[in-house]
Amino acid sequence: MRVESDRARALDEADLDSEREVDLARYGWAILSRWWLVLAAIAAGAVIGWLVSVGGGDVYQARATIYPGQPLTPSSNSQIQSLQTNPSTINQIVRSESVVRSVADQVGVPPGELRSGISTKAVAGSVARVGQVQLVEVSVRGPWRRQSAEAANLLSEITVARISTYPDAKIDQLEQLLGSVEGQLATIDETIAGYRDALAAPDDLSSTDRLVLVGLLSDVQVQRGQLVQQQTETSLSLALAEDVERGRVITRATANRVAAQSSRSAIVVGAVIGLVVGILLALLWDPGRRRFSRSRP
Repeated sequence: MRVESDRARALDEADLDSEREVDLARYGWAILSRWWLVLAAIAAGAVIGWLVSVGGGDVYQARATIYPGQPLTPSSNSQIQSLQTNPSTINQIVRSESVVRSVADQVGVPPGELRSGISTKAVAGSVARVGQVQLVEVSVRGPWRRQSAEAANLLSEITVARISTYPDAKIDQLEQLLGSVEGQLATIDETIAGYRDALAAPDDLSSTDRLVLVGLLSDVQVQRGQLVQQQTETSLSLALAEDVERGRVITRATANRVAAQSSRSAIVVGAVIGLVVGILLALLWDPGRRRFSRSRP
């Protein structure tokens, strides 16, 4: 009896499998026979998606480009790691609560709406190596033309100020050093001019005094040469800190009108929805037509 029951169960499962195969074959044939219906649904879905993307209202996008800066050691002979070289620093700053609220108050837009439109990304084409910074684009997207551009520029300026504290301190020290060197040079130039004037007097100095003045003048000129070299090195270090180490805004933002949604993604989504609807219509076409025919008098 048990063997017969197992055999009957196996036959039932075989019948179910065959029925499933028949159903799948019937569904596949229904879809293939109504391919034009599926294709029309896909086309209609893609068109509707495109219309939605272009008809979603006025949306503006403003982009500013930041150079984060490359910090160097105090002697400027090697790179160092800092906030400027961390890829996530800029995104964390521009999306922080305090920064978003401050910028929103300044430009006059809701903080939540501004935050949802803020994004950052590395500029395409720049090759990053260990310790090398990339250009970063700060973008603001929203229903405002002027405020979007102002917000993007403010976010970029705030970011540059926050990540450039070390280069700013270095620049301040170099400017003080340069000012000190220039002051010493001015004093030495006055001293040299006095020595030369004294040596130019024909009868006021003895031969010994002249020799002493010549020696003093020679020493001062050597000191002046050393200060000029220090001035040159300090000026170059200052230029390096300002142009390379410190971050800055490369391009300021201007707002451009864009589609409320990405046209490409909207078309793809619409086409996928159309595909699903087209398959359902193809499967229901024959049953619906038969029901309609029976309902007619």
